[in-house]
Amino acid sequence: MQEPALVTLARHPVFAVSDDIIGRLYETYDFLLDCIAPDEWPAGPDERRIPAETALEPTVRHGLDRALRTLRDTPACKAELAALAQRRRAGPSLAAEEEEAGIGQVVELPGHRVHLLTDPALPAPAHREFAGLFRRHLSAGEGADTLAGCTAETAGTVRAAVDLMLATAPDLCNGLLRHGRYVVAVDGPDAFDSASTREIPGAAFVAVRCMRTPERLAEALVHEFTHLRLYDLQATRSIFAPDYDTDTAPTVAPEWHKDSPVPRWPVDRALAAAHVYVHLTAWFEQRALDSGGPQVRESAVTSALRATSLLDKVARHAGECLGPAGRTFLRWLTQVHHDRPGRTSHAHP
Repeated sequence: MQEPALVTLARHPVFAVSDDIIGRLYETYDFLLDCIAPDEWPAGPDERRIPAETALEPTVRHGLDRALRTLRDTPACKAELAALAQRRRAGPSLAAEEEEAGIGQVVELPGHRVHLLTDPALPAPAHREFAGLFRRHLSAGEGADTLAGCTAETAGTVRAAVDLMLATAPDLCNGLLRHGRYVVAVDGPDAFDSASTREIPGAAFVAVRCMRTPERLAEALVHEFTHLRLYDLQATRSIFAPDYDTDTAPTVAPEWHKDSPVPRWPVDRALAAAHVYVHLTAWFEQRALDSGGPQVRESAVTSALRATSLLDKVARHAGECLGPAGRTFLRWLTQVHHDRPGRTSHAHP
């Protein structure tokens, strides 16, 4: 019997096994420090340069990823790592700062914790750095949106959403949740529904209005944690060609974005969206089997159409834009999407 797409998406040995992806990422960071900045990052008793928990903190990963992107320029890379070492001496993690203040909230999972940011304005070093990253890389501007604290009610909805994720797709969502360390609420007149960025790895940002029901929040978390998985993959796999540049890359035109202020997307954005829509198609198709409802079935059809369209558009540029792992990744995604059992009808847009 053919496996459900949700199971297949959870089991690829390179592109879906979270412990392997994250383990490879951590080993890369530790090796980078060992080779480039051994003086700034002395080895500990276990001969590691940086504990895994520290390396995977979003503010630390931001610096480590910036260093990786300058690896061909060794002095610049070393300067990045030295500056990061200096900042790390200023204080502990976001979660530790909130625990010290007595306000920490967490979702407990087997072998993993997802923290809820309770007070984004906490006057502590990691909180200030995190807020600065949000303003630079995700915010629509002062007054347009702001980081919001997770209340006790919000925390209850997050836990219910995670329970729904694990009940609907245990194999897939147990893995996806490993790629995130923080769920962060955002509010304001111009706040997005949900977002994530490579510049703040391990953090999923969700609008307060999308945190009102477990069903809506679960969809947003599947969406953003799927993005977080791709960011982790990109750090150690040749998803894109060595000379790929999002600013000069070929673009594609999603049909549903033709009236948008940004009607064309570079290939990297299109591939990231295709990756999400393949997952959302499988998610909504399973939700339709579990609970039915025309809205869920309509969401499955829409996601399937968008996944098919984007996979086809990205494939036209695969030779020039994707690296060896990226081409294999695209073939795998396409096969999973096209071969899923109970494939959604594409009878209408």
